[in-house]
Amino acid sequence: MASEQPDGVGPQADGKSDEVKDSKAPQWGRLLIGLLIALVLATIMATTYISANHGVVAHNVPWGVTGSSSLTTDVQKNVSLDIHQYANQADLENAANNAEIYGGFVPQTNTLIINVAASLWAPFVMPQAYLEAARQEGVKLQAKPINTLPPEDPEGVVPGLALFVLLVAGYLGSTFAMQRTKTAAAHRRVTVLLGYSIVVGLVVDLIAGPILRAYPDVGSNFWKLWPEFALICFAVALLAATLQSLIGPLGTLVTVVIVVFFGNPSTGGGNGVAYLPPFWQDIGVVLPPRNGLYLVRNTLYFHGNSITLPLIVLGIYVVVCAALVIFFSWGNVLWWRADKRKGGKKPRETITPAEETGTAATPPG
Repeated sequence: MASEQPDGVGPQADGKSDEVKDSKAPQWGRLLIGLLIALVLATIMATTYISANHGVVAHNVPWGVTGSSSLTTDVQKNVSLDIHQYANQADLENAANNAEIYGGFVPQTNTLIINVAASLWAPFVMPQAYLEAARQEGVKLQAKPINTLPPEDPEGVVPGLALFVLLVAGYLGSTFAMQRTKTAAAHRRVTVLLGYSIVVGLVVDLIAGPILRAYPDVGSNFWKLWPEFALICFAVALLAATLQSLIGPLGTLVTVVIVVFFGNPSTGGGNGVAYLPPFWQDIGVVLPPRNGLYLVRNTLYFHGNSITLPLIVLGIYVVVCAALVIFFSWGNVLWWRADKRKGGKKPRETITPAEETGTAATPPG
């Protein structure tokens, strides 16, 4: 009997050992898959951010003139310009105040108009190019900066920084809401995200305005920026909720790729869209980040001019995505995602902590 007990214990111990080995194998597999996904995302992010910003080269800089000039002709040999003709200097400056051009040249008085808030790079590049041309022709220039940046934000970075926070807050809000309710298309999801976005907009506005005083004229701009901040956050949150409704937790990562990996670099940052490669100039038009940046920047530094298009684009995201989220929340409309397994078990709707937080992203440079 005593000799049989070890024999009985031995196989049992070996069985447990096999179970431990079997349980560890899938964990290593999941770990490697997770790291591979992280590597792919890091590769995408490195490609998008570096390709968009590694070379600050002009591509069709919007530039106003009030007549032909040999100086402008010489400048065009080295700088790619998109020339806009205006009847006089007043019309040219009005276009600059509407954020339509980065500046311009008035050959009648040899005056260089510099639209400072439109781009941090153009106020250095364009005067240098015109001065070099004027030196060769023996012409004396005079410069007139307009829309100068305030001391609260001398480099014009506050709109971009606030935008990045709102983008992250948008997709994280939708993701955490999905994790808590176990589904991306729960009833009242739109209402909940609207309330969340209003609170986020208020918090960001309070921090940037009354607390840190990072933008000018806090008393008046605070009430303008609050609904704009809420709109940006709401648009991104609904985009994330829509994608999560369609493809589950993976929708969070897709949102990050669209909004952070592609959308944020396409804003042009402080340099301006004209200093992005053509690909990035084109795709940014239809994405929330650039429209959000223009909405905030033009409100702060261009007297609220030229914000209609950003409002329309962001509004389209809100209306379309809200309608889709509401539609997905009623009935089993996503028949193609139904679980076909035996027994009719429901598909997994919870998300893991890794999926919950999406992926890390760096703020704009």
